Amino acid sequence: MPKKVPEDIKEMERRISALKHQQNLNDADKKEENIAGIFKGLRLGLEFASGTIVGAGIGYILDEVFDFQFVMLLIFTILGGFAGMLNAYRYMKSLEENDK
Repeated sequence: MPKKVPEDIKEMERRISALKHQQNLNDADKKEENIAGIFKGLRLGLEFASGTIVGAGIGYILDEVFDFQFVMLLIFTILGGFAGMLNAYRYMKSLEENDK
């Protein structure tokens, strides 16, 4: 004859399974936050790098077309770097506003 399980033990098992379920949900949320942080960091780097690369590309084209030595490449690479920093700053400000 099987033994009868008391009600308080059944209740304890229900509470334990509910806590395990809640912990699994919290772990999934943490993983999503980590992945979102990685993507935010990647986008921040891409904002800076893309401005610099585009500036360098424009400078290179102008050097080739107008037969400057490397002056336009240097100038537009610096301007592209500043533009990239400005875009990265704007992106960080938008993240800050979204957190509020």
